[in-house]
Amino acid sequence: MLLFLLCAPSADAAGIGSAAEPALAALSLPELTARLAARYGGQQPSRWGPALPGTLTRLPVSGTSGTSGTSGTSGTSGTSGAPKTGPVTVALTFDACGGGYDGSIIALLRELRVPATLFLAGPWLAAHPAEAADLAADPLFEIANHGARHRPASVAGCIAYGIRGTRSVAEFVDEVESNARRLAVLTGGRPRFYRAATLFCDEVAVRIAADLGQTVAGCSVAADAGATLPAPAVARNLLAARNGDILLLHMNKPKAGSGAGLRAALPELLRRGVRFVRLSDAVPDAAGSAGGQ
Repeated sequence: MLLFLLCAPSADAAGIGSAAEPALAALSLPELTARLAARYGGQQPSRWGPALPGTLTRLPVSGTSGTSGTSGTSGTSGTSGAPKTGPVTVALTFDACGGGYDGSIIALLRELRVPATLFLAGPWLAAHPAEAADLAADPLFEIANHGARHRPASVAGCIAYGIRGTRSVAEFVDEVESNARRLAVLTGGRPRFYRAATLFCDEVAVRIAADLGQTVAGCSVAADAGATLPAPAVARNLLAARNGDILLLHMNKPKAGSGAGLRAALPELLRRGVRFVRLSDAVPDAAGSAGGQ
């Protein structure tokens, strides 16, 4: 797949950033934006990619089945999946970026009682309010944040896959926080996980998301490659899942191979004894456990 990226690096990356601040969620959006712009406005990002430090790309390592370790790790941190013993454990995650709704995916998950984390973007929420309310009311699903306008997570207008990211601290705060507040109204609680459009982030955006109480979630397996793969290829990717994988598919393109591929693979994974978890089940101490709840 052709990948077009544009973001000029400057200064060296700083540390991971400060811990989440519960008081920030109580501020009005303009007050919150002003505070974070003052904190981060002078920082220039030097890294741009889908798996920066501070990004969750695999489930954390655990010593025993049914418990979990610490989040906030990237795919390069050396984690090998969770748990170390017991059944293979993976997380199914679905992005709803905009456009349509593949109800067959949700029907299959409900039929087989398989939990999942659903990342809902502002354009999709606007187009599907009844479906969003239905999903939010079902404890099988965890609702997560996919951004207000479905933009890559940048403070400098970096580009990924031809999509320009947010252009400033203020734009990024609005991208994350305005959708987080919309989801809080929908679900009764702030989302704990945020996924950028295209998965691409700079390191300043990752730190800002943590301040907003949301862990940036990537994936270890892009199972449908942005809803571009046919069903047999999606099924093969799912059947090859390893312990600790975070699997990414799309639920907003009913004509894609995502739903059919899932239906072909999921019964076999269950037959093998694979354990499916929501991200919050495996990562109880994610940044979003603060953030004003």
